[in-house]
Amino acid sequence: MSMAIAQNRLKHLAESGLRTPCRPNERIAQLRSMLSDLDEADLKRAEYIFSALGNQTRLKILELIAEEELCACEVMAALELTQPTASHHLGILERSGLISSHREGKWVFYRMANPKIKGLLSRGLEMAKEGV
Repeated sequence: MSMAIAQNRLKHLAESGLRTPCRPNERIAQLRSMLSDLDEADLKRAEYIFSALGNQTRLKILELIAEEELCACEVMAALELTQPTASHHLGILERSGLISSHREGKWVFYRMANPKIKGLLSRGLEMAKEGV
């Protein structure tokens, strides 16, 4: 959207009485200042996390791993996934920083990377049940 169109819409919004009258340029500066404390790197990490959470299979994997550390083969069996599919989802979760892994011989075990993730998952599911 061009700046002229945005300024015109903000002017009409203020004229409608739905917002306190102000100059469009001042309102735009005010809104942008609200975003000034956001760090681009933090936003990118949050984007990876929310993207990883946006899949039912990955949410199920997190539910399983929230209870105990699991081998990839246990995740595969519990969710009836093929090895490539399980690896794909586990990789996304690991790259997002939600889970971590360690190898014991040929076995790879996964666990929550941070205990706060279990609370995040619980709260998200609770919000879904409540209809947000």
